[in-house]
Amino acid sequence: MKVLYVFGGIPPYANALLNKLVDKGVEIVVVIPPEKSAMIGKGVKVIDREEANYRVITDEEKKGVLNKAGFKHLVSILRDEKPDILVAGWPFFLQYFFQPRLRKVLKENNTKFVMREIPFQVPPYGKLGSYYREHPVFDEDMNLLSDGLLFCIRQWFVAKIRKYCYSHADGVLVYSSIGKDILPTYNIPEEMVFVTYNANDSDELLRIREELAGEEPCLPRNSRRVIHIGRLVKWKRVDLLIDAFSRVVRRFPDAELLVVGDGPELENLKKQARDLKIEERVVFTGGVYDNATIGRYLLASSVYVLAGMGGLSINDAMTFSLPVICSVCDGTEHDLVGDGVNGFLFRENDTADLSEKIIALFNDPLLRARMGERSFEIIRDKVNLDSVSDRYIAAFKSILSLCTG
Repeated sequence: MKVLYVFGGIPPYANALLNKLVDKGVEIVVVIPPEKSAMIGKGVKVIDREEANYRVITDEEKKGVLNKAGFKHLVSILRDEKPDILVAGWPFFLQYFFQPRLRKVLKENNTKFVMREIPFQVPPYGKLGSYYREHPVFDEDMNLLSDGLLFCIRQWFVAKIRKYCYSHADGVLVYSSIGKDILPTYNIPEEMVFVTYNANDSDELLRIREELAGEEPCLPRNSRRVIHIGRLVKWKRVDLLIDAFSRVVRRFPDAELLVVGDGPELENLKKQARDLKIEERVVFTGGVYDNATIGRYLLASSVYVLAGMGGLSINDAMTFSLPVICSVCDGTEHDLVGDGVNGFLFRENDTADLSEKIIALFNDPLLRARMGERSFEIIRDKVNLDSVSDRYIAAFKSILSLCTG
């Protein structure tokens, strides 16, 4: 089985998955631009191609009708490579709509066209207005995007393109089970929507967890230490977490907030902590990209909080047996965090509710321990690199059999 992926750059979690697929006998080819695509978020790390155990082809990006990236020579690459499956996520699957030659070469090669989605900020078809009223769209700097006639026209057009692509796709891979509800509204049969989940390099993190089990904590012991990991951009809502934490400190003066990450909001967040007079209770580590160091910080903490957008940091925290408090993230949280099971879901943008959820866990060490253990079980038994790669392979096999049966 030969699968060709198109990416704007290969983040570490995708590299781990692709390497795992290679280990399990899938031939992988990846097309990326020579430099990281502008569509990838600010500060998001991508790997060097030398770190890949699969073949990487670089191709020049080109901007299409919607000013979204595509690949200039994708048609000729597909003609030469003749993969069994082409996997394309947003915005690269737009080429399927705008480029008849691409559709032609897929048909000539009998290559199956597979879309990859979270799906994130994708409304059910025909419900654009109600969806965006309830789920406004912001960029990473929290600028409102879902406003004005131009946005509505653009999204209507994008929905039409999505419907065309979905209705012609041979299958769709989704990170979250909500895809089973949303994507069939775009005229793709439910049985062709495959929930794969998403995973970081859990193999490495589980190994690190075992190696660190006998070590002394890297920080002074504190059973009331909250941790957040991620890029410090506005839509991560670390400002909301700091506000909520200032309320927690009134109840528990010894509580500590550990903020792991770097980004354009770092100085603003430090100032916020000073203004709230809790700067001695908030520790900023800066950017950390070493999994062993991240593991040590997680083991030294008692509660993980993601106050805004994100996803995979939840997996990291759960791998190290932490209960998770989050709100509206990227959709994957619905498959990871059970409210009252291995953490809490707080009301979006509600500082008081977030602080109450943290205090509830600080007040009940036994509940905290039970939730943390359940977090670990979900990673161990359901959402890990091995199980996710198995889901990909099962999806690929089903797609190939459905299309030839």
